[in-house]
Amino acid sequence: MRKNDKLLAFLAYAMYFLTGAACIVVGSSLPHLVKMYGMELNQVVLLGSAYALGRVLTVYITGRLVEKLGPMKVLSGGVALIGMFLLGIPTIVNYYAGLVFAFLGGVGMGAQDTVCPVLLSAVYKENYAGSLSAGQALFGLGNFTMPFLVGVLLSGSLPFYYSYYILLLVPVIMLVCIPFAKMEAKDQREEEAEGVKPLYAKNQMLVYGALILVCASYSAVVNSIGLYTSSFAESLGISASTSAFMLTTYNVGCVVGSVAFVAILKKVKVQKVLLINCLCALTAIGVALIMNMVAVYFTGLFVAGFFLGVLFSVIVTIATRIGYQHISIAGSLVATAGGASDILTPVVTGFLVGKLGVGIAFPYAMLMTVISIVGAVVLQMNTTEKEKV
Repeated sequence: MRKNDKLLAFLAYAMYFLTGAACIVVGSSLPHLVKMYGMELNQVVLLGSAYALGRVLTVYITGRLVEKLGPMKVLSGGVALIGMFLLGIPTIVNYYAGLVFAFLGGVGMGAQDTVCPVLLSAVYKENYAGSLSAGQALFGLGNFTMPFLVGVLLSGSLPFYYSYYILLLVPVIMLVCIPFAKMEAKDQREEEAEGVKPLYAKNQMLVYGALILVCASYSAVVNSIGLYTSSFAESLGISASTSAFMLTTYNVGCVVGSVAFVAILKKVKVQKVLLINCLCALTAIGVALIMNMVAVYFTGLFVAGFFLGVLFSVIVTIATRIGYQHISIAGSLVATAGGASDILTPVVTGFLVGKLGVGIAFPYAMLMTVISIVGAVVLQMNTTEKEKV
């Protein structure tokens, strides 16, 4: 691998790690932010909504900017905005300023959705799908890092917000490295077409509709598991500490699965992986609910995480292979669908849980998985690697 390719790969994977950590900043320190601002939980949690809103409202524009300005300029802007988010929240202790910084952080995350697939398509021409899977593993590692840092700092009687400053080292290093990475904006579209093996749609509108459906329902599954696993476990009489570890087991499965599928995706078509993984995850959750045993819940969630963790990168792979001449825009389309689901799912599940109890969360996740399977079948039937003559 050439030196410049190594630098491009580093920047892409560093961005995955950074956004994985940044998107969980609010959730991992929510009780402490409540104390810092001196406000109610239901107000402070809106910082997370502001972050998601920033991503959803601007990611499509970011995709367009990648084509007009080039990926490196957009990456620089995204990294800088996430840096402002990490620096601003603990430094300017004002709730409304915090909302603004969170929104800017979400805008910055759009650079990951649109730039990283472009960089990896230029570097890993032979295993593009696997490179995105590796990126998903780095994203998952970022998810671990932030709560781990908060826990370590609190155990040492240090302020939780030091974790923000520690994570800030990542965007600083990236901003130092970016000027040395070369990727010409004028050659971007040609490089994308060369770096990604096209996937042809038999019916363009039907395929894109299925992609949006799969991405939105998949995001609903992931959000439901992330939001309610601990509460669901406690409703079964499991201790709070064990309940938290149950969610950790799911996250471990996500990271392990993402790493494993780097190799698997070299040999198995992405459409098939999407369909089979959804079926396996549905089976794992269903068996756990039927058997209703603590050990089986742990095993089932690990297995579900193993098959679900890689699927966002698989969906991105399918979208960018279909839109191989406009990778950044195809990636932004997927991110918009997923981000909209991120905003909507807590509203829908919150209503259902309030009416039916937390036990409804996993059946809801199963329903969303079934919808993902339907979309995956449509994609399987309506995409081909052979161009129509």
